[in-house]
Amino acid sequence: MQVHTGAFAALLFASVIAAPAIADEATFYRGTHICNGNRSLDDWAFEPSAARFRVFYRRIDGTSFETLELIASSAGDEVILSDPRGRPWVAARIASDGGRLQGRWLTYQGRPQSECEPFTLERTTSAKARMDELFTLLGTADPTVETARKVAAEQQRLPPIALLPELDQQSDRQRYAESAPAFWKRFYEAEQKRLAEGRIETPTDRKRIVAAMRAATSVEVTPHASLDRDGAAREAALGFLRTVADRLATGDRSLEALPADGLCERLAGFSYIDTDRLELAVGLPAEYWDRAFAEDLIRKAQACRDGRTVVQLLTQSYPEIERRRKMATWLREQRDRLLALPLSLASFRESSGLSLSQEELRRNDVTRAAYERFIGASLEPRRAAMEEAAAREIRASFAGESSTSLPPGQARARCEPWVGRQWGNDALARLYKTCTNAADAYVEGAIRRSFQTQLERIEAAPKTFEGLRTHHWFQMETGDFGGVYPPAALSAEFNGKVATARAEAARTAKGEVERAFASADALAETPDAPILQCGRDLPTSDEALRPLVQACREGNQAFSARREEARCKQVLAASGAGDGLSAGTIRASASAQTGVPVRKLVCGGAQQRVSVTFPTSGMLWWSKQYMEIRLPEEPRHAESGTIRWLMEPVGGSKSDWALARIESKTIELPAPQEMMLSCLAQHGFCR
Repeated sequence: MQVHTGAFAALLFASVIAAPAIADEATFYRGTHICNGNRSLDDWAFEPSAARFRVFYRRIDGTSFETLELIASSAGDEVILSDPRGRPWVAARIASDGGRLQGRWLTYQGRPQSECEPFTLERTTSAKARMDELFTLLGTADPTVETARKVAAEQQRLPPIALLPELDQQSDRQRYAESAPAFWKRFYEAEQKRLAEGRIETPTDRKRIVAAMRAATSVEVTPHASLDRDGAAREAALGFLRTVADRLATGDRSLEALPADGLCERLAGFSYIDTDRLELAVGLPAEYWDRAFAEDLIRKAQACRDGRTVVQLLTQSYPEIERRRKMATWLREQRDRLLALPLSLASFRESSGLSLSQEELRRNDVTRAAYERFIGASLEPRRAAMEEAAAREIRASFAGESSTSLPPGQARARCEPWVGRQWGNDALARLYKTCTNAADAYVEGAIRRSFQTQLERIEAAPKTFEGLRTHHWFQMETGDFGGVYPPAALSAEFNGKVATARAEAARTAKGEVERAFASADALAETPDAPILQCGRDLPTSDEALRPLVQACREGNQAFSARREEARCKQVLAASGAGDGLSAGTIRASASAQTGVPVRKLVCGGAQQRVSVTFPTSGMLWWSKQYMEIRLPEEPRHAESGTIRWLMEPVGGSKSDWALARIESKTIELPAPQEMMLSCLAQHGFCR
């Protein structure tokens, strides 16, 4: 066999290039071939300048490619593809337009391999173009079954990474590893949503959704053309099947199993059989298999190659299948019962947010997955509607209350009896939160209404001391809020609106206070007017009121000093102390070093309601001077009485006196004599 590489390469190049191209541009073919009954995928690249074919092939269920580097040489009407050592591998014919390559695998001797069938490869785009097209499909935001079918077909025919440009191989490998799983996750979620929410009101609707489910559960819509080797695809297909079956079970026409004539083929698609795989093979979830269905399935499966396995599985698993069927029936009955409840707060509370109790679930051996499947999702729309109805009742109840019928501080306490115990129950917890929000809104509304009423009263009040005093100093009153305090923002808003009126009233009141204290009668026996008591409850933190607070403080201090002095003069005049004695001192005894001023004794005693007087007896040289104290009667103290001391001048002084002895007494001394005078003078508690 002669090889004229240059002339042959030009001839071969002309036959495979249908459009103008660069001389070194590769041409790509793909297809399949069968050897020993096993089908393999082929991806070939032809490089015209070297008359070289790069041949990649792998088993359909394989993951790695076998590779051959083959040189083309002419042999009559055929092209022989041999490896660099001269070993012939393929005899090929290429269509005149280059669109098809037909070939046969050869033996070492160059004869057709008897165990391999003739094959045909079709011309295709480059591996890079195919990957870019696949990436476009993988980027679909809301993939449909048709999109998934296209992606699956391309994934099952992925070109070898070695056919990609060298600089794209690693980036495309990484991009594919990330985008492919993300695509299938989006597809499974989108299709589950479509099947769960699609209309099933009419026979046409039901027929359409069954067809959509059957399409979505076929092996053509899986990355590996198999529901056996792909756990994610199998779980998704089971979800699709069960969703549609469960939805149709609520109507008058349940889902029917797949036709029996394809059962053996579907069983053959699984490497082993379990209940999940058997559900997919028959096209009906196990919860809808009754005894008659199971017996019929045993009869039909016995005709299949894996029939014995199916019979064994059903024999062993039927008690569990029957338990699942009864559990599903009970759950559907409970779902129907819950769906029939009226939309009300009472229904929501008493049904624990439209759910079943843990005790009921344990008693009926219900798994969490079964509960979610048959009750959880199907009740969501009704639960949402009932929750909203309950929320409306709560809001309406608060709307009918007033601060008198429901003090704001008690608003939140209504939520516990209305909603019930919400621990561990998301629906009740949400409603409880709704209730507390409504309670808070009620409180804020009550505060705002009081806020507005107070604003109106303040605006109408006289801007005087009395107007301030009788209107809580133009501050927000919170006494009727039941222990609830207004938000800081609301308080700030209130203070901003009354600031002008408060400042105006404070200026007027300051002058009124100053004049009232200046003109007040220091010896008046009547209770002090409110304006003379202004420092007692006047808030000190408000900046606008601080000048008024200061005026009250200073006025009270000055008035107290003036009142004390006036009362002192009054009692001093009534004590009987003459001018000389009133200006003098009295010692506790003749031996005491110092005395206490008489003025302090009399005035200090008066402040303690102790009367100090200075009676005399006799005349001229026989005149005697006394000091007498009278203690008032007080319920919790010693009884009233008097004590009289004889006083004698110290050293003949007319202003310095000493207590000589007790002349008479009706009670005992409340303190030692040497302490009595200082107690009285220093405002002590001699009693």
